[in-house]
This record gives sequence, structure tokens and C-alpha cells, in this order.
Amino acid sequence: MLLGFGLVCLTMMAAPLTIYMVQSIRALQSAGLKYAGIAPSRALLRMVQLQQQHRGLSSGVLGGHTEMEAQRAAKQAEADQAVEAFDAMVASRIHDPALTADWRRAAEAWKRLARGVASHSISGQESVVGHAALIGDDLKLLDLLLDYFGLSYDPTGHDYHLTMALLVHMPMLTEFLGQARVHGALLLAERRITLADRTALIGLIGNVERQHEYMTRELDKAMVLNPQMKTDLGGIAQVSRALAQKAIDLARTQVVEAERLSYAPADYLALFTQVIDGQFALLDHAMLDLEGALQARLAALRRGQDKTIAFMAAVVALAVWLAAVIVRATKRDIIALQQSEEAQRRHASELEATVEERTRTLKHTQAQLIQSGKLAAVGTLAAGVAHELNQPLMIIRGYAQELLRDERIGEEAIRDDLRRIEAQTGRMTAIINHLRDFSRESKGKRQDTDLNRVVTDALDFLGQQLKTQHIDVVQELHPALPTVRVDPLQIEQILLNLITNARDAMEAAAFGTITIRTECAQGDRVALSVTDTGPGIPEEIRTRIFDPFFTTKEVGKGTGLGLSICHGIIEKHGGELIMASPVSDGKGARFTIILPPA
Repeated sequence: MLLGFGLVCLTMMAAPLTIYMVQSIRALQSAGLKYAGIAPSRALLRMVQLQQQHRGLSSGVLGGHTEMEAQRAAKQAEADQAVEAFDAMVASRIHDPALTADWRRAAEAWKRLARGVASHSISGQESVVGHAALIGDDLKLLDLLLDYFGLSYDPTGHDYHLTMALLVHMPMLTEFLGQARVHGALLLAERRITLADRTALIGLIGNVERQHEYMTRELDKAMVLNPQMKTDLGGIAQVSRALAQKAIDLARTQVVEAERLSYAPADYLALFTQVIDGQFALLDHAMLDLEGALQARLAALRRGQDKTIAFMAAVVALAVWLAAVIVRATKRDIIALQQSEEAQRRHASELEATVEERTRTLKHTQAQLIQSGKLAAVGTLAAGVAHELNQPLMIIRGYAQELLRDERIGEEAIRDDLRRIEAQTGRMTAIINHLRDFSRESKGKRQDTDLNRVVTDALDFLGQQLKTQHIDVVQELHPALPTVRVDPLQIEQILLNLITNARDAMEAAAFGTITIRTECAQGDRVALSVTDTGPGIPEEIRTRIFDPFFTTKEVGKGTGLGLSICHGIIEKHGGELIMASPVSDGKGARFTIILPPA
């Protein structure tokens, strides 16, 4: 029997466990793919940086500054190495034919451009245009790379905002700064500027400002979600912002708005180079944080998977143990019940031997004794089962709540499963409390209580659930209701029971209205009523509605103790629980609690 119970538990958990494992594996694969995309993205950005620097040096050499040739040639060699390094990563890590083909075209374009600059077979303007087109293709390739590794998806967490800042907006920012650097330096070297030149430089400055704003916004979002980043990157980010603004102001005042171009091209180039290098310095530091964030996510997902599997194994073990406890308690109480019934039968046999005119009286007495014995045995059974189930259920619920408070578990599917476990253990705890109430073990603590507050607390617990089930709740609460001296938890339990019964009565219609009213009743008493618009209570069962273990619900959906416990609690408080059905038009039911004032 215990083996069968364990197999049933495993079967019930197989579906959610399978769903969780599939989702968990997908999440791990997604996080691993994102982490794998950091190195290729960083290599591509390094290549772009070197090609931007080569553009500035090439512009100077082709413009007549031959003393810069050695520096340009060295920068070209660095860029060639960066191209080869990224090419190796594409060959080993990227299996997308279209993306690979785009990269091959970009690599060939770089080789042609580098040869043209080295041989002085193209002009400075042609070099600028060629570099701009090449770097534009590289940035498109970066966008495809982000999609391939999933870095541009899942817009949650500070790592997403870091990705947008570092791998989307910052590369565009450095490119616009690089174009503004080259165009401004050429104009300053030629000492002349046309309206078209001013317009083009104004457009570049505007693009720099927009991309800088986008990057700053994403960095700020990331720092809000991860305050430690402000310590790590705050100073560097502030310096890069100040330098960028200084470069923008210089381009405006000394080139765009200047009547005569007199600023030194070398100083202009030096400042813009410092600004671009500052952006890449910020990029290098922030990429370390992004890499760490993705590593932390991978580790958290693995820990969450291990914990959930261990927890579910523990639940199965506890379920088997609970089955053993229930079986022992049930057998013990069945034996006691059988012994009690046997004793009653012996007593009945003795009574049947008496005079004939007393036979009917003795039979009636026998029936009463048998019923009394059964009720006593059921009470003993209820108390025993409640005692045996309570402690392990609290352990299971505690584990679920502890895991829910664990902020390292970020996967929403895991948290949903834990909430379901917590909800079901809460339901079993409520059933145990019902059993205790029925066995007269539970004793309430009475205090002066506002019934309106009890109604509010109950609706805080059930209101959202009722709303999702398309059930409207109408509150008609007396504003100056006298307090009553009751156990508020027991009264709230009764109210929750009545609301739940009303909801179940309207379940087939998929909509309805529950009206909860508080008012002053006759003789300074206080009344609390729950009215539903369901089909009402059939006449044939109205007299049995408060009987213990009587229920009209399907097996497994009710214990038959709810209304009988409610009735008993209200009587202990010196009050009444009254049922009326139908309420109007032959439908609906109303349960009214009447209590004496405090």
C-alpha cells in the first residue's frame, strides 16, 4: 500500500516536474548561449575600435602628414590581427551561413581598404567614406551577432540594460564620434567650410548626442537594478560623459559656428581620440560586469534546478511517511470502532432477553448508543489524524515558503510550482483545523472585534481569486457597527467558508454576485450576512445542511464539516447561524450570522 501511495505521488509530480525540467533546461541553454556571445562581441568591438583609429591616422597620412605613416602602419597591423582573431571565432562558434557570409564580405572590404590606404591609391575623402561604410557593416554584423546569441532578448534584469548600452548604443556613439573627428579635422586642415559641411557636422553632433543619451539611460537603468555597478562604473561613466560633452562643444564652437577656421587639427584630433578611448575604457570595464552578471545567472539557474529536484524528492519521501502515519492511525481507530460496535451489539443482545413490552424502548436505546459510539470514534479519528498530519505539513509548507523568499531563484516557473505547493499545504492545514474543531480540540481567544475589519481581511485573501472567476463582490458595511466579543480568526474562518460555498454554488454559471452585508439587528445585536445569486439550496436537503459530514460536493472537494463547524462556533459565541433559500425569484441563498454586542 505504501509503495502504491509513493507511485501515485510520483505520477502526480511527473507532469509538473517534466514541465519544470524542460523550462529549466531551456533557461540554462539560453543563459549559456548569451554568455558564449560575450567573447565574440568583445572581439568585434575591439576590431571596430582599431578600424576607427586607423581611419583617423589614414586621413592624416593621405592629407599630407607623412610623418604619421609609421603609426598608421602599426595600427593597420593591429587591426589585421583583430580581424584574424574574430575570423577564428566565427569559424569555431557561429554556425549561421548568412551571418558568416556577411562577415566574409566585411573582411574582404577591410583588406581592399587597407591596401588602398597603404599604397596611397585612394584619396583622404575616399578613405573616410570607405572606413565609414566598413564600420557600418561591422555594426550591422554586431546586431546580427546579438540576435544569434540571444543577447538582445529577454528584457529583464540589469544585464539586459547593460547589453543595450554596451553593444547597441555605445558602438554607434563611438562611430559617430569617429566620423565627427575625421570630418572636423579635415575641415580644420583645409581652413575652409561650406554650408553642406556645416550641415553634415551638425547631423553627426546630433547623432552623437542622441546615442549618448540612449547609452546613459540604459546605464542608469542597469545601475538602479544593481547598485554595486554605480561603485564600479559610476566614476568612469561620469568622466566619459564629461569628455563627450567637451568634444561636442568643441565641434560646435570651433568648426560649425566659427566664422574662420583657426583651431589646430592635431588638437581637435587629440581631444576626440581621448573621448573615443574613454568610451572604450568604459566599455571594457562594463563588459566585465556584464560577463559576471551572466555567470551569476547561470549559477543561480543551476542551483535552483538542484534545489527543486531535491525538494520534490523530499516531498515524495514525506508523502510516503505521511501515508504510513495515516494507515497506522486509521487501523488503530477502526479497531477501536469495531470494538465499540461489538460492545454495543453484546449490550443489545442482553437487552433483547428482557420483557417484550420493553423491547422497543431497548432497541431505541441501543440505536442511540451505537450512534453515540460512532460519533465518539469519529471524533477520536479526527483528533488523531489532525495531530499526526499537522507537524509534517508545517515542515513542507516551511520549505516552500523558504524557497519562495530565496531571491536567487529568479525563474518564474519554479516560483509558480512552489506557490502551488504552498497553496495545497495551506488547504490541508485548513482541513486539519476543521478536524480539530470537530473533535473539540481547538479553543478560540475572544476579543472586541470590528466585523467590518473581518470582512476586509477575508476579501483581501479571496478577492483576487473571485475576480479571476468573474464573480462580483458587493460590500454593504454599516459605518457605525458596534464591536462584538469573538475570536476574530474563527469568525474570519466562518466568513471564508460561507464565501467559498457561495462561489462554488455559482461555479457552473461562470459568473455571479456575492453580497456581504453588516448591520445592526434586533435587540442591539449585530448581523453579518453572505448572499449569492446561485441556484439556491434544494428543499430536500435544507434540514440537513448543518449536519456533520453531510456534503453535496464531489468526492475530494469537501469534508462535510464546514457548515457544522460554523454552526457550532457561532453557538459557542452565544449567537445564531441562519440559512434562507431561495432569496429572490426562486434562486440564491443567504447565510446570516447574528452575534450579541461586546
